Amino acid sequence: MKRTLAALTTLAAAVGGVLVTAPAAGAADGYCTTTTAVSRGDYGVLIPATSSGSTSCVMSRGFTGGQVEALQFALRICHGLDTGGIDGVYGARTEAAVRALQSAIGLTADGIYGANTRNVLQWRWLAYPVGAKCERL
Repeated sequence: MKRTLAALTTLAAAVGGVLVTAPAAGAADGYCTTTTAVSRGDYGVLIPATSSGSTSCVMSRGFTGGQVEALQFALRICHGLDTGGIDGVYGARTEAAVRALQSAIGLTADGIYGANTRNVLQWRWLAYPVGAKCERL
């Protein structure tokens, strides 16, 4: 039963044009499925994370949710890149924005968000009640 379900899931993803490979061992703790809050002094930011809270995660085209919105927000606001909106969909334009960032900083431009991209991305840090800045983690 498990093999059949796995085969059907893979087939459905392939037919739908979304086939995501597992992160390489040691490269990431898993897929980005949520966000986690990071704080520094009076400033805080939400960044993509695994369900266990690790920010060493991977996502690519086909992902959806708040973790994608956090990435799109940083790409648009801090880097001025066109993600096609902040809609929580890791589509062609978000992938192109990630590629552009990766290319500009000398990383392999594969369009996949992972630890290397996270480490060079500037995030929009917000302070309560007022204030914001773009900085790396």
